[in-house]
Amino acid sequence: MAESEALWNATGHFCGIRKLTLKEKDPLRYELFHSRLLSTVIAAQKLARQISSSVMTREENELSFALYTPEGDAVVYSTGIMVHIVVMGNFIKWMIANDYEADPGIDEGDHFANNDVLISAVHVPDLYFASPIFHEGEIVGWTCGVTHVLEVGAITPGGGMTPLAVERQLEGLHICAEKVALDDRLRRDYELRIQRNTRLASFWLLDDRARITGNAFIREEIKKIIAEFGLDYYLTAVRELIEEGRRHHLARVKERLIPGRYRNPAFSASLLKDRPGVLPQANKDTLFHYPLEITVRPSGEMTIDLEGASPWGFHSFNAPPASIQGGLCISLAQTLDFDGRANAGCMQNVTLKLPHGSIVNPDYDFVSTGWSWGTVMGVFNSFLKCMSRGFFSRGYLEEVLTGGDITTAVEFGGKDQYGRQTGGINVEVCASASGARGVLDGIDAAWSLWNPEGDQGNAEMWELLYPHLYLGRRVVSDSGGAGKYRGGCVFESLWMIHNSNFVYTYQLPGVAKIATNYGIFGGYGGGPGYIHLAKGTDIRKRIDSRLELPHSEGDPRRPDMERLIKGEVLCGKDTQYISEPLKQGDLYEKFYLPGGGGFGDPLDRDVKQIEQDINLHFVSAEAAEKLYGTVGRIDGEGEWKADAARSDALRIRMRKARLKRAVPVKDWWRKERELIIGSKIKGDAAAMYAECQSRSKDWAKSYREFWALRADFSFPATED
Repeated sequence: MAESEALWNATGHFCGIRKLTLKEKDPLRYELFHSRLLSTVIAAQKLARQISSSVMTREENELSFALYTPEGDAVVYSTGIMVHIVVMGNFIKWMIANDYEADPGIDEGDHFANNDVLISAVHVPDLYFASPIFHEGEIVGWTCGVTHVLEVGAITPGGGMTPLAVERQLEGLHICAEKVALDDRLRRDYELRIQRNTRLASFWLLDDRARITGNAFIREEIKKIIAEFGLDYYLTAVRELIEEGRRHHLARVKERLIPGRYRNPAFSASLLKDRPGVLPQANKDTLFHYPLEITVRPSGEMTIDLEGASPWGFHSFNAPPASIQGGLCISLAQTLDFDGRANAGCMQNVTLKLPHGSIVNPDYDFVSTGWSWGTVMGVFNSFLKCMSRGFFSRGYLEEVLTGGDITTAVEFGGKDQYGRQTGGINVEVCASASGARGVLDGIDAAWSLWNPEGDQGNAEMWELLYPHLYLGRRVVSDSGGAGKYRGGCVFESLWMIHNSNFVYTYQLPGVAKIATNYGIFGGYGGGPGYIHLAKGTDIRKRIDSRLELPHSEGDPRRPDMERLIKGEVLCGKDTQYISEPLKQGDLYEKFYLPGGGGFGDPLDRDVKQIEQDINLHFVSAEAAEKLYGTVGRIDGEGEWKADAARSDALRIRMRKARLKRAVPVKDWWRKERELIIGSKIKGDAAAMYAECQSRSKDWAKSYREFWALRADFSFPATED
């Protein structure tokens, strides 16, 4: 490992490879070799998916496998949760650096597990299994698989992402680069630890066996490939593939991005003030700042800088460098490195600058990382916007991707429908929404940043697992940001608590107080998330009497839950609401907001597309008129049809009204500056800026220069 790093530092080429000898000598054989490796890891993922019975793994496709060099560099990887590919490689590198060959020893059939983010992982529920590949007594590679487990034994039942886990000790069971299997069989002491420390141990252990199966399959297939191609060819070719991936990445950057500096700020929030169960050190609301700056050089090299990011804190949003590396990996895979040469080489010429002590590089060993994804999604939705501006400037409109949303899910605890104590997470949010593209609408209810192949999972499978029945699961109208091409729409689920009188829920921290997913080039963003609840309802009587039931929100101004149901109805609760225990017949309505951001001016949208949107319930007739300047009526066949002439006239009036409201940028700037110097920015926002200014002189200087402030200007400091 040290030798390969020295060669990289000396030559700027992976392992010092200046010439792709095998490719040049016999390109067909080289391509055949690569396809064999790639098909092997994809087949392993499909096989392992059938071993697990977890809804997350089997239904949601929350798993992935990869092949690594002996030093831990990714060669090829499967589809699925590709965010983990480079991060799993760093886990292997960590074991090598800590001399695992000497103690605890590395043998064929061993499997080493890790979900410790400070070693190398993204967050606790994503568990890695790495296993060596031997040839004649020497390690010639590694295979590693990951699945997202349903429950991790945290302070509250669920997936370890609860907002109440504000320190490491509260976020669940940590497996810290441990040897957990010998000869492809789990150790008995490890099995006992899982059984005695998690609430859904059977699903965790079946996921373990799925990872072992995938790793063993890859190991045996690689042995066949070595027998066919020869060991020398194998060891040389895997390194050439990584060097080729590096070159492909640089070529793609130079082709599709303009050299220069790209900047995009992002924000999110943790709302813990006076929440039930919160610890004293975390009892406050906090806004987070992610000031992303990307520098693209003419060589194709790229620097990603988060100087000025908020400090780490007692909340679950902390995202150590491994989490940020994972976000970068999956973002590159969807923008620049999406072909078959995607591997560790794509990351070689990307430099991350993550300020020490910040939310993206904490300096506290017991920091909570349970909801690191809240920060990762904020940062890399910004990354996608920056990349999209570059693609647009080069004329690659089809590559534009406005970004996604900061998604949320729901964790459950209490008694299940079978009378057992339980806990877990429903992650149907894997099928969320993407932002608009430069030539197409965003993807509706079928995309997430961390897994482009995301799936909701069958409702019936979630009903088998948790004490809730689905009354409805529908697309949320108007949830996608308006634009010439609209953002993807998200969906909602309405659950009725079933056969249990003690169920409590924890919303994963999500979008609250602030907009997190705006569009680009005139496109609008999606709105903030919320939930509805109803307690002590008459739902059973309504079912028995065959009366109308709520199946979705209906009109947001008077939701169906409020219109139809008698009981204590709580509409519009924020996305970090922690419920009191729910009972049989209580209702819980989850909105996976916001939707994707839009692209371009909504008034430029084709009215035929708006007709389709309305008829498919993606856009309401009211929003069509207010946002898109399109009016129409229901025809004799029950279809909504646009009135082109009236719509054209309305759009002309709306554009004229815009011009009357518009102000020059310099006047807008002066008005915003007055808010700053007049101390009109207060509360959580002022506290956020004060923390960023105190931590980063460079960011503070840049902020003062942009707003023409005194050299000594600062926001008032706040107490921790």
